[in-house]
This record gives sequence, C-alpha cells and structure tokens, in this order.
Amino acid sequence: MAEMEAGRATEIAGAIDIGKIIDESRLNRISVRVLVLCGLIMLMDGYDYGIMSVAAPVIMSEWNLTTASFGGVFSAAMFGYLFGAVIFGALSDRIGRKKALILGSFLFSLGTLLVYFSHSVESLIPIRVLTGAGIGGAVPCAITLTSEYAPSRGRGRYVSVMYSGFLFGIVCAGYIAGLMLRSAGWRPLFLLGFFAPLAVIILLALALPESARWLSAGRRAGTDRQTLLRVVRAMRPDIQVSLEASFYTRDSSPGRLPLKELFSGKLAWVTPVIWAYYLVSSVAVFFFGSWSPQLLVVKGFSAATAAFITGTNGILIAVGCLLSGFYFDRFGFRWGALLHIIAATGVLFMGGLAPLGFAMSLFATGFFINAAHMDVTILAPIVYPPNCRNQGAGAAIAVGRIGAMLGPYIGGILLAMEKPLEMLLALIAIPLALAAILCYTAGRQYDFYFAPVYSGQEVDR
Repeated sequence: MAEMEAGRATEIAGAIDIGKIIDESRLNRISVRVLVLCGLIMLMDGYDYGIMSVAAPVIMSEWNLTTASFGGVFSAAMFGYLFGAVIFGALSDRIGRKKALILGSFLFSLGTLLVYFSHSVESLIPIRVLTGAGIGGAVPCAITLTSEYAPSRGRGRYVSVMYSGFLFGIVCAGYIAGLMLRSAGWRPLFLLGFFAPLAVIILLALALPESARWLSAGRRAGTDRQTLLRVVRAMRPDIQVSLEASFYTRDSSPGRLPLKELFSGKLAWVTPVIWAYYLVSSVAVFFFGSWSPQLLVVKGFSAATAAFITGTNGILIAVGCLLSGFYFDRFGFRWGALLHIIAATGVLFMGGLAPLGFAMSLFATGFFINAAHMDVTILAPIVYPPNCRNQGAGAAIAVGRIGAMLGPYIGGILLAMEKPLEMLLALIAIPLALAAILCYTAGRQYDFYFAPVYSGQEVDR
C-alpha cells in the first residue's frame, strides 16, 4: 500500500488484502461490536450449560434418580455438541459465520425451552442432544468470527474476552438458581433460558457483520463489497478505496478442499495434536463443570448453597479466562502448559480437604483449569488458514466434545460407586498432565511457525 500523503487519504485502486488491514488494525468499532455481540451469545450458552449443572441435584431428587443415570443427561448435551461443531463448522465455511451462528443460537434456545416441559430422563436426553447441537454449532462460529476481526497482536485478548461471556453465563446461572430454586423450583430457570437468547438473536441479525476475511476468501467480494468497504473505512480511515479496487485475503485458496487443508503441510501432524489436546483438556473442564455442585453436596453443602458457590467459582473462572488471553499474547501459547501443570497439582491434592478447604481449592483449580483450556480454544481456529478456519475449529471442538462426554459420564459412575474423592480427583489430574505436554507441542509450533506465516513473514519451512 502506498504511504499516506500529508493531510490526505491514500487512494487504492488495486487489490486490497483485507486480512492484513485487520491484522494491523487497532481497537475499532467493528471489532468491538463483533466482540460484544458474540460475547452476548456466549453468555446465553454459558447460562444454558450452567443451569443444568446447578439444577441437577434438585431434578435428581424430584425424579428419584442416581448420579450414574443422570450422567447420561450431561453426556447427551456433549454428544450434541460433537455433531453440532462438525456440521456447523462445515456449514459456516459455506454460508458464512453470521448465518451459522444465528441458526445454532436458535437451536439451543429452542432446546432450553423444551427442557421446561420434560418430566423424565427419557424425554430429557434427546432434548439435551438438540440443545448441545445448537451450542456446539454456535461456539466455534463465535470464536472464529471474533478471531477473524481481531488484530494479530491482540487476538488472544479478543477471543478470551469474548469467550469469558460463556463463563459469566455460568455465574449468572449459579446466582439466579440460588435465588429461584427455593421459591420457584427449577423449571422457570429454563424458561428464562429461552426468552433471553431470543432477544440476543434478533440483535445479531440486525447488527452483527459477516466475517470480512470469509467474504474475501470465498470470492464474494463483488456481491458483498459494501461490507468490505465499511470494514476498511472503520479500520483505516486514511484509505480511500477506488471503484477499481478488489479484495482478497492472504493464505486462502478457495479452490482447494477444506478437509484436505486441515492436514496439509505441517498441519498433517499439528491437527492430530490439537485434537488430542482438546480431548484431554475437555475431560477435566467438563467433569468439574458438570459435577462441581454435586461434589459440594457430597461435601455437606445444600443444593442452594452449592449453586451460590458454583456462581462464585464462575466469577474466578471468568477472570482466569479473561487474563489468559493477555498471558498468551505476552508469553506465547506454548506456555499455557504451565497453567495445566498448576491445575493438575491442585486437583491432585484437593480431594481430602475439609468442606471449607475443598471449596477454596475448587476456586483456585477452577481458575487455572479454565484459563489453561483457553489455550486450545483460541488455537483451534487460528492455526488454520481463513478458507478452512471454521472447519478446523469445528472439527477440533467436535473431538473435544468426546472428552466433554467422557468427563461427566466417568464422573457420574465414580460418584455412584462412592469411591473416595481423593481417588476420583487424582484420576482427573491425569488428563491435565497430558494436556500440558500437548499444549507445549502445539503452542510452540504456532508461536514459531504458523503465526509468522499468516502475518506474511518468511520462516524456515
């Protein structure tokens, strides 16, 4: 691009790399709008996930269920996540991030409404599969869209701030449930989980822009020229785009099959590492996310008190996720391994603590477990080129959902066997230790190879 002449805007008539403009941009209204709107839908996702967790002890008591039988309800949602991530990952690369995000959001809000009318595990499980499919579709779309509007130097911060909406949703679920379970029961929690997302979905349809990187990579720059022009004007007011100018995105090849690109070059081995990392990290994250209220009940707390503690724990988890993006931007994604090691050490020793000490340890380990998990959450899309980015993120999240299904299911079985918590939690420390190794392997490759390549730097291939 030509340098701006003194006091005048630079006019560009050739090809404009929209990806480079975004990568080199600073905080601007379009990026902030995407971050806020995607964060709001993540807030709704987190609320849905959180209310099932905090309502579980009450539902099990009302329906006379064991933890082993109710573990299938948690796993059903993760099963839906898996298929939702795969299907919407591919769909988003075809129809766009915005449309796929809205569709996924509508599915999970509808599923939440149906929970209100359920009266048995047999009816609840398919409903949770549908809900999980919507969340599994919406989450990678929100992550990818946010990362594609984030500058390269602050991408970790942007995505972690957006994703923290999910954790604040869990916080809201805990506190709202703590207030409503005694007076209104568990069903109104799910009614609220339907109407609140509807308002956000309408807002998304009206105000959320489509991904500029996707538009240019998909050769839709002609039909969506006005969207791309708005992006350039918002991020680079010193640039005046001429009528002859065209748009493109570096490192995109629309003619190649996205599935093949997930395993091209160094991705041939990095993709399996990312998948394995997502799987083992998800085992620990979703074990605690699903069973923390029940663990607190086992330790002697009431269901309502456990809900309040879960809400407070969610605040610390959200803070951890917020800070993690700054940590990764400063030190590199490979050093997320240190967070996994700290989390594994804490989990290993918390099982034998007294109730108060257990709650305090739960706060600390929740902070590090979820902050560490943000490493793979951010890496999953950005390690891939733009034209298969959401496909890559969706596939990684789908594999992670296998771990998300295993965590609650195994936990439900172990809790039903009434084994000591020391033994149960020591087992959960194992996937955290494995995650540390995989994190360093994948993170180092991104820090020293993929990040420089996507920013246009020459590296030793």
